[in-house]
Amino acid sequence: MYATPPKFIGFRRRSEWLTAFQVATCLPAFLAPGDIPVALASSLSHWLNGSGLLAAEAGYSAAERYCLRIAFLWKIYQAFETAGFGEQVAEAIARNALDVLEETPVFGRPIDSESLFLAPFPEAVLAHVKAVHEYYLAHAPIRELEFGCPPLAVISLPFSSPGFLCTVVLPAEMSVERARRLWRQFMRENTAVRLILLGSDPAACEVAKIADPIFYAPGGGQKPGRCLWSQLPGLAPDIHQWLRQQGYANPEYARCIILKASGTLSTVLTNTDAIDEFVLSEAFFNAC
Repeated sequence: MYATPPKFIGFRRRSEWLTAFQVATCLPAFLAPGDIPVALASSLSHWLNGSGLLAAEAGYSAAERYCLRIAFLWKIYQAFETAGFGEQVAEAIARNALDVLEETPVFGRPIDSESLFLAPFPEAVLAHVKAVHEYYLAHAPIRELEFGCPPLAVISLPFSSPGFLCTVVLPAEMSVERARRLWRQFMRENTAVRLILLGSDPAACEVAKIADPIFYAPGGGQKPGRCLWSQLPGLAPDIHQWLRQQGYANPEYARCIILKASGTLSTVLTNTDAIDEFVLSEAFFNAC
C-alpha cells in the first residue's frame, strides 16, 4: 500500500469528524429499492461533512486522511451490501473514492493508486477501497467496533410511511416532542429538494397524494425529493417560527413549504392556493 507504513494517529474520541463518518454508515431498517437514492445521498452527505471536519483536524497526515476517508466509504458500501443493495451503490462509492484520490497530494497516495483511473470500473476501485480499509485496520491504533454507529442513540427518520413513496407522516396522535425531533432531523438532511405539508384536513390529504409521486420520481434528470406531512397542530408553531426566520411574513397561512437541497426556502403555497399537479411540479423544479 505504502512503501513505508505511515505513522497513524487513529481515532480521536469525541471528534466531530468521527461522529459524522459513523452516522454515514448507519442506515434505517427495512430499506426498499425506492429508498436507495435518498439513503445513499444522506450517507454521502454525512461522509462529506466528516471529510471536511477531518481536513480541519490538526496532526493527521495526508496518507491517514486518505485512508480514513476511503475506509469509511467501504463501511458505507458494506452497510448497503448487507441490506442487499451493494450493486446499486457500487458506482457512486467508486466515484467518490476516485474523487478522494484526486484530492489527495501525491505524497499521501498509496503506491500505484493512479492506475485506478484506467482500471475496470467500479470493480477495481472497490477492491482498492476494501484493501485500504483492511490496511488501516492493520496499522492504526483502533478497534473494528469503533467503525460502527455512534454509541449515542441517533433518531432515524424513515424514508416513507405506509401508502407513500417518499413521504413521512407525523400523525396527529404523535407526541409533539418526537415530532419535533423528526422534523429537525428532516431539516438537517440537506441532500434533496423537500416539501413540508401542514394540516390533517381532506385538502391536505389530497395534496399529499399528488406531491408524493412528483417528489419521488421528478424526471428531467433531477434527484428524487422527500416530503414530510405534519398533521400535528402542536408542531405548527415551530415550523412557523422557522418560516419567519426565513423572511416569510404570514406563516399561519402556509400549507406547503418547498425547500431547496441547500435547506433554504424556495416556495410557500398557502391554504387558499389552488394546489394541483402542475403547481407542485413547478415548485419542485424551481427548487432544483
